[in-house]
Amino acid sequence: MDQDLSRPPVSVLVADDQPLVRELILGLLAREPDLAPEGVADLPEALARIAAHGPYDVVLLDLIMPGMNGLEGLARAMAANGGRPVLLMSGNLPEEMLAEAQRLGVAGVLPKTRFAAIAATVREAGRRNRPALPETERQLLQMLVAGEATEELAARFGREAFETALAALFARLEVSTRTQAVLAARRRGLV
Repeated sequence: MDQDLSRPPVSVLVADDQPLVRELILGLLAREPDLAPEGVADLPEALARIAAHGPYDVVLLDLIMPGMNGLEGLARAMAANGGRPVLLMSGNLPEEMLAEAQRLGVAGVLPKTRFAAIAATVREAGRRNRPALPETERQLLQMLVAGEATEELAARFGREAFETALAALFARLEVSTRTQAVLAARRRGLV
Protein backbone atom coordinates (compact mmCIF):
# COMPACT_ATOMS: atom_id res chain seq x y z
CA MET A 1 0.00 0.00 0.00
CA ASP A 2 1.48 3.32 -1.12
CA GLN A 3 0.10 5.64 1.54
CA ASP A 4 1.54 9.02 2.43
CA LEU A 5 -0.53 10.27 5.33
CA SER A 6 1.27 13.65 5.36
CA ARG A 7 -0.84 14.56 2.33
CA PRO A 8 -4.56 15.27 2.51
CA PRO A 9 -6.74 12.28 1.58
CA VAL A 10 -7.61 11.71 -2.07
CA SER A 11 -11.17 12.95 -2.58
CA VAL A 12 -13.19 10.39 -4.54
CA LEU A 13 -16.70 10.62 -5.97
CA VAL A 14 -18.32 7.27 -6.77
CA ALA A 15 -21.28 7.56 -9.17
CA ASP A 16 -23.23 4.32 -9.60
CA ASP A 17 -26.99 3.79 -9.69
CA GLN A 18 -26.87 0.31 -8.16
CA PRO A 19 -27.00 0.89 -4.38
CA LEU A 20 -25.35 -2.42 -3.50
CA VAL A 21 -22.42 -1.84 -5.88
CA ARG A 22 -22.05 1.81 -4.83
CA GLU A 23 -22.06 0.94 -1.12
CA LEU A 24 -19.59 -1.90 -1.65
CA ILE A 25 -17.16 0.40 -3.48
CA LEU A 26 -17.62 3.17 -0.90
CA GLY A 27 -17.00 0.65 1.88
CA LEU A 28 -13.81 -0.62 0.24
CA LEU A 29 -12.49 2.90 -0.31
CA ALA A 30 -13.48 4.14 3.16
CA ARG A 31 -11.26 1.47 4.76
CA GLU A 32 -8.23 3.21 3.23
CA PRO A 33 -7.00 6.09 5.46
CA ASP A 34 -5.67 8.08 2.49
CA LEU A 35 -8.96 8.03 0.54
CA ALA A 36 -12.07 10.13 1.23
CA PRO A 37 -14.98 8.70 -0.81
CA GLU A 38 -18.50 10.04 -1.34
CA GLY A 39 -21.27 8.46 -3.40
CA VAL A 40 -24.09 9.52 -5.72
CA ALA A 41 -26.65 7.57 -7.75
CA ASP A 42 -26.65 9.21 -11.18
CA LEU A 43 -24.87 11.68 -13.46
CA PRO A 44 -27.01 14.76 -12.65
CA GLU A 45 -26.32 14.20 -8.93
CA ALA A 46 -22.61 13.72 -9.68
CA LEU A 47 -22.44 16.96 -11.66
CA ALA A 48 -24.26 18.83 -8.88
CA ARG A 49 -21.90 17.40 -6.24
CA ILE A 50 -18.81 18.37 -8.29
CA ALA A 51 -20.21 21.89 -8.71
CA ALA A 52 -20.81 22.21 -4.96
CA HIS A 53 -17.58 20.51 -3.80
CA GLY A 54 -15.21 21.59 -6.55
CA PRO A 55 -13.26 19.05 -8.59
CA TYR A 56 -12.60 15.71 -6.91
CA ASP A 57 -9.18 14.12 -7.12
CA VAL A 58 -10.84 11.12 -8.78
CA VAL A 59 -14.34 10.42 -10.08
CA LEU A 60 -15.46 6.80 -10.56
CA LEU A 61 -18.28 6.88 -13.09
CA ASP A 62 -20.60 3.99 -13.97
CA LEU A 63 -21.13 3.83 -17.73
CA ILE A 64 -24.72 2.59 -17.51
CA MET A 65 -26.75 4.81 -15.16
CA PRO A 66 -29.34 7.60 -15.43
CA GLY A 67 -28.11 10.70 -17.24
CA MET A 68 -25.07 9.12 -18.88
CA ASN A 69 -26.33 8.84 -22.47
CA GLY A 70 -23.28 6.74 -23.34
CA LEU A 71 -19.96 8.51 -23.47
CA GLU A 72 -21.64 11.93 -23.59
CA GLY A 73 -21.98 11.68 -19.82
CA LEU A 74 -18.29 10.82 -19.50
CA ALA A 75 -17.36 13.97 -21.43
CA ARG A 76 -19.65 16.09 -19.23
CA ALA A 77 -18.21 14.63 -16.03
CA MET A 78 -14.64 15.15 -17.24
CA ALA A 79 -15.36 18.78 -18.10
CA ALA A 80 -17.06 19.36 -14.73
CA ASN A 81 -14.14 17.80 -12.86
CA GLY A 82 -11.70 20.33 -14.32
CA GLY A 83 -9.20 17.95 -15.88
CA ARG A 84 -8.78 15.75 -12.84
CA PRO A 85 -8.98 11.99 -13.41
CA VAL A 86 -12.26 10.31 -14.25
CA LEU A 87 -12.27 6.51 -14.23
CA LEU A 88 -15.03 4.70 -16.07
CA MET A 89 -16.56 1.64 -14.43
CA SER A 90 -18.13 -0.97 -16.65
CA GLY A 91 -18.93 -4.66 -16.65
CA ASN A 92 -17.87 -5.18 -20.26
CA LEU A 93 -16.90 -2.27 -22.49
CA PRO A 94 -16.97 -2.89 -26.26
CA GLU A 95 -13.62 -2.25 -27.99
CA GLU A 96 -14.90 0.73 -30.06
CA MET A 97 -16.39 2.37 -26.97
CA LEU A 98 -13.12 1.87 -25.08
CA ALA A 99 -11.21 3.54 -27.92
CA GLU A 100 -13.64 6.48 -27.89
CA ALA A 101 -13.38 6.83 -24.09
CA GLN A 102 -9.59 6.91 -24.39
CA ARG A 103 -9.83 9.52 -27.16
CA LEU A 104 -11.94 11.65 -24.80
CA GLY A 105 -9.19 11.39 -22.17
CA VAL A 106 -10.62 8.96 -19.61
CA ALA A 107 -8.02 8.18 -16.93
CA GLY A 108 -8.82 4.48 -17.12
CA VAL A 109 -11.49 1.82 -17.29
CA LEU A 110 -12.11 -0.23 -14.20
CA PRO A 111 -14.07 -3.47 -14.52
CA LYS A 112 -16.69 -3.68 -11.78
CA THR A 113 -15.62 -7.27 -11.16
CA ARG A 114 -12.15 -6.22 -9.94
CA PHE A 115 -13.09 -4.89 -6.50
CA ALA A 116 -9.67 -5.76 -5.08
CA ALA A 117 -7.97 -3.34 -7.49
CA ILE A 118 -10.28 -0.37 -6.95
CA ALA A 119 -8.44 1.30 -4.05
CA ALA A 120 -5.01 0.97 -5.69
CA THR A 121 -6.32 2.26 -9.02
CA VAL A 122 -8.05 5.24 -7.38
CA ARG A 123 -4.98 6.01 -5.28
CA GLU A 124 -2.70 5.96 -8.32
CA ALA A 125 -5.01 8.17 -10.38
CA GLY A 126 -5.58 10.61 -7.52
CA ARG A 127 -1.95 11.04 -6.53
CA ARG A 128 -0.67 11.55 -10.07
CA ASN A 129 -1.15 15.33 -10.10
CA ARG A 130 -1.02 16.15 -6.39
CA PRO A 131 2.31 17.43 -5.13
CA ALA A 132 3.50 16.35 -1.71
CA LEU A 133 4.24 19.47 0.30
CA PRO A 134 7.13 19.61 2.73
CA GLU A 135 5.95 20.41 6.24
CA THR A 136 7.05 24.08 6.15
CA GLU A 137 5.21 24.69 2.87
CA ARG A 138 2.13 22.85 4.12
CA GLN A 139 2.04 25.03 7.28
CA LEU A 140 2.58 28.17 5.23
CA LEU A 141 -0.20 27.21 2.84
CA GLN A 142 -2.61 26.65 5.74
CA MET A 143 -1.74 30.10 7.10
CA LEU A 144 -2.25 31.69 3.68
CA VAL A 145 -5.66 30.03 3.43
CA ALA A 146 -6.49 31.34 6.92
CA GLY A 147 -5.70 34.85 5.64
CA GLU A 148 -2.71 35.65 7.85
CA ALA A 149 -0.89 38.83 6.80
CA THR A 150 2.47 38.67 5.05
CA GLU A 151 4.22 40.54 7.87
CA GLU A 152 2.82 38.15 10.49
CA LEU A 153 4.05 35.18 8.45
CA ALA A 154 7.48 36.72 7.94
CA ALA A 155 7.76 37.34 11.69
CA ARG A 156 6.62 33.81 12.53
CA PHE A 157 8.95 32.01 10.09
CA GLY A 158 11.74 34.58 9.92
CA ARG A 159 11.91 36.80 6.82
CA GLU A 160 14.41 34.69 4.86
CA ALA A 161 12.77 31.33 5.68
CA PHE A 162 9.37 32.80 4.84
CA GLU A 163 10.50 34.13 1.45
CA THR A 164 12.24 30.83 0.63
CA ALA A 165 9.21 28.73 1.60
CA LEU A 166 6.82 31.06 -0.23
CA ALA A 167 8.92 30.94 -3.42
CA ALA A 168 9.11 27.14 -3.22
CA LEU A 169 5.35 26.88 -2.64
CA PHE A 170 4.59 29.19 -5.57
CA ALA A 171 6.90 27.16 -7.83
CA ARG A 172 5.36 23.85 -6.72
CA LEU A 173 1.83 25.14 -7.34
CA GLU A 174 2.89 26.99 -10.52
CA VAL A 175 1.46 30.32 -9.32
CA SER A 176 2.80 33.81 -8.68
CA THR A 177 0.49 35.31 -6.02
CA ARG A 178 -0.97 34.40 -2.63
CA THR A 179 -4.50 34.38 -4.04
CA GLN A 180 -3.48 32.07 -6.88
CA ALA A 181 -1.76 29.77 -4.36
CA VAL A 182 -4.91 29.50 -2.23
CA LEU A 183 -7.10 28.86 -5.27
CA ALA A 184 -4.67 26.28 -6.69
CA ALA A 185 -4.44 24.52 -3.33
CA ARG A 186 -8.23 24.30 -3.07
CA ARG A 187 -8.52 23.10 -6.67
CA ARG A 188 -5.94 20.37 -6.03
CA GLY A 189 -7.43 19.34 -2.70
CA LEU A 190 -4.39 20.38 -0.65
CA VAL A 191 -6.43 22.29 1.93
